[in-house]
Amino acid sequence: MEIWVQPTMTSKTNKPVKAKLLPDDPFFPLIQDAYRVFKRPKPSNIEVCEGCCMEPDIEADFFHPPIQELPLHYLQDWFFAASDPEGIAKNTWAYLLPRVLEVLACGEEVSSVGIEVSLSRYPTGQARNWSSEEWRVLDDFQKRFLLKAIEGGSEECLDDTLCMFRLGGWPMDGLLAQVAAVKTATLAERFWQDWCYGYAPSVWITAFWESPDGTAAFDFYTSEVMYRRMQQLAFDDGTPPELSEKALMVAEVIEANATWNQPDQ
Repeated sequence: MEIWVQPTMTSKTNKPVKAKLLPDDPFFPLIQDAYRVFKRPKPSNIEVCEGCCMEPDIEADFFHPPIQELPLHYLQDWFFAASDPEGIAKNTWAYLLPRVLEVLACGEEVSSVGIEVSLSRYPTGQARNWSSEEWRVLDDFQKRFLLKAIEGGSEECLDDTLCMFRLGGWPMDGLLAQVAAVKTATLAERFWQDWCYGYAPSVWITAFWESPDGTAAFDFYTSEVMYRRMQQLAFDDGTPPELSEKALMVAEVIEANATWNQPDQ
């Protein structure tokens, strides 16, 4: 059996970089474009807690490697460090952003806390903060990454990825509309994996949601519209038996958590 190994490279400073895309990866052209359009001079300030949170040798060397060769463990150490809740400077975030996007596209976590916080240190998803070319790259990445999270059987729950983009500043309505536009069969597979596989069936909602977005996400997942979609798929004569069973399980989870089917108190 062939075993795929995450590609790595060594920076000019002889440090393992890790989380680098291969040229045949679907995200490779987009990430290369990101490195081009977000190109900035190296910042002079790490914009996070200094002399405490980061490993001293990493903090001292953080801006020395070229951004495309920034080691994964450097970036993860930077995300571990405390930062201003109001966010960091735009130029610092824009400088790091292409590497952050590449790590995410590789299926790696930039933060040990969780994927949800990956884009939250600057209002990344607000178009007004970027040039038209920069926003084109970000908008493309967001749509493609979210679709991949739904279609590709990612180990991350869909809700975690959805929350990542929302915490990054993308409008909630737009994100939910993107999910709603996906084929019902694909959603059934995704929700079954997130809610029904390997543990007691329940709707997964990440703890990272900020009010009222968590409620909006839960209401979307458990809506009557979503329930009817799953039920129709489950009982459609053309649905393969295995998929029909999954859709029925998802419909049952939705029905058990829904408010629209509760009698008036």
